[in-house]
Formats: sequence, structure tokens, C-alpha cells
Amino acid sequence: MNTDIEWEKWGKKDPYFAVLIDKKFRNDNITSDIKSEFFESGRKHISHVLQVCRDYLNPDFSPKKALDFGCGTGRLVIPLAEVADHAVGMDISDSMLKEAQKNCEEYSVKNVSLLKSDDDLSALDGRRFDFIHSYIVLQHIPVARGRRIFTNLLNHLEDSGIGVIHFTYAETIYSENYGASPSGIGQLFKILKKLLRRSFLFRHLEPEMQMNSYNVNELLFLMQKVGIRNFHVEFKDHAGALGIFVYFMKPQKV
Repeated sequence: MNTDIEWEKWGKKDPYFAVLIDKKFRNDNITSDIKSEFFESGRKHISHVLQVCRDYLNPDFSPKKALDFGCGTGRLVIPLAEVADHAVGMDISDSMLKEAQKNCEEYSVKNVSLLKSDDDLSALDGRRFDFIHSYIVLQHIPVARGRRIFTNLLNHLEDSGIGVIHFTYAETIYSENYGASPSGIGQLFKILKKLLRRSFLFRHLEPEMQMNSYNVNELLFLMQKVGIRNFHVEFKDHAGALGIFVYFMKPQKV
């Protein structure tokens, strides 16, 4: 299953629900008040994230050049633009980017650039940022691609810049196996699901939204490889998909 194609389907069908899975954010239920609630949740999130950055990494931190990877409809890149000099939002879906642009115009936010993403982040053209953020995004991307994207995000982070990235690492349904799917079962489940989706009876189903678990050892290896010496973690639980929200500072080269 091509997750990029599926995400574009979500962008066309139900972009706000795809970002925050709650029936009130369905296209049929969206009102101006509900949309305001959607973006207010983004402001609260960014406010919390920046406070944690100051509490654990740099008490004087104030982002100047910010990147939100997987920006969707702009829920987080818009409040980022309200505190940074310039913010960049990246997403794989043209429909999501189009909706984000509408929201930037609606909120009179002019210091945002919206760019089409790929695994190499080629649209960034070498630009670096003092703040890189991604939340509830990478779990929807196959792990091999997600590792590559994470590596590229690290390379686009300035020295002394702060990264805040969310990963899922386990699922509560596999609690007897410490959150990891038993060998072979996870792959078998994916194959069965794919066959069901192709059958006539299941063609009405919504676009796929994968939930992929990352190996924390691999993530820590990639972080230490670029010189990161310490980090702060918050645990997350999205309906049984257990995650870590990792805060870290890239060291200044001597």
C-alpha cells in the first residue's frame, strides 16, 4: 500500500479528521466553532512544546526558523508562525497543502512557506532550521522511509537547534509481548488487510492509515551519531498506540 497515495485521499476526503481522529472534525460536522477549536488545540500544543524546550534544553529558546514536518491542514505550522520569524510546513499531500494555504490566508498568516515533501526533503534545498517539529506523522509512514526522513530532519537542524519528534514504538494489544507484534503476525495481518481492501465488499472502506512502530534503539543511534548528548521524553498513548515525544538539542560544533 502506497501511504502517500492514501494520505492524498485523506486530504481530499476528510483532511481535518485525518489530522485529529474525532468525528466532530469530519467534513460533514465542521463548523466555524469546531474549526476554531481545531486550531486552538494546535496553539496549546505549540505553547506546551516550547515551554518543555525551555524547561529541559534551553531556558532562553525562541524559534526563529521553524519547520513542521507533516503539517496537514496547518494546525501546528500556523501557531508556529505566530511565534517564529518564519515557518515552513511540509506535507506529502497536495490537497492538505492547499487546505493549509487557505487556513493561512484565513488567519492572515503571511510568514509561512508550504512545501511538498519527499523522503529526501529535497524541497528544502539545503535550508536549516533552529526548530524542527513533527507530531503524529511518522507512525503513518513505513519504518524504513521514516528512518530516512528522520535522518534528513537531523541534517537540516542547525547547531544548537532543537528538534521535537514523535514516534510510536509499541501497541497495547501486544502487551504479553511487551508491545511488539509477535514475529510474522504483524506482516500476516497487513497482507490479510490488503486482500480485504481489494475485495468488492470492502471497496467502500476509507483510505488506509497505517500505524507503524519504530525501534527506539535505532532512533537513539541516529541521534547519537550526530552528536546529541541528552534528550527529554514524554510518553504518548493514542488509542493503544504507544509513543514517545522526543525533545533534543543538536550540539554546537567546536
